[in-house]
Amino acid sequence: MSSRQQIIHAAIDVINEKGVHQYSLANVAARSGITKAAIFYHFKNKNELTLSLIKYTIEMYEQILAEEFEKLKDSSRYPFTESYLNGNLRQLSDDALIGLHGALLATAVSGDVDSGYWDAAYAEDFERMASEVGAEMAELLRYAIDGMWHAKILNIKESEGVTKEQVVQKLKQMLG
Repeated sequence: MSSRQQIIHAAIDVINEKGVHQYSLANVAARSGITKAAIFYHFKNKNELTLSLIKYTIEMYEQILAEEFEKLKDSSRYPFTESYLNGNLRQLSDDALIGLHGALLATAVSGDVDSGYWDAAYAEDFERMASEVGAEMAELLRYAIDGMWHAKILNIKESEGVTKEQVVQKLKQMLG
């Protein structure tokens, strides 16, 4: 693993273990075993490291969607839309990705970094779903998935007797 990758993984660990409020270059350096000066060799500042984390998160997200799309591309009437639902459901069971999504969302909302990368990922997903199921259904699906993410990030319990899997199945039924 390169030093740059080691720093990125250490930053992920710091966010997941200590929370976004303890996400600092000093803590990343301590976690990675690399000096703070070495971090500055790879990243101009904390914002640049955070942007790298956002890009990493989006890459992981897109990889999962691509894997799900490959499974469905020949058998589904709405392959991207179902891939979106399945991929998000899959990610919602990955504690490391949940923690990273939550922390980076908090960073983006704080205004510390440009949210353009998130915006672009959202827009691309929306356009692909809208081309399959229409804009209103795409927006409904996106809001439902966003609600699941926010509930998971905020640690809100699922309603008794209703699972995320059941909700996703109902959403798929609504597609027709």
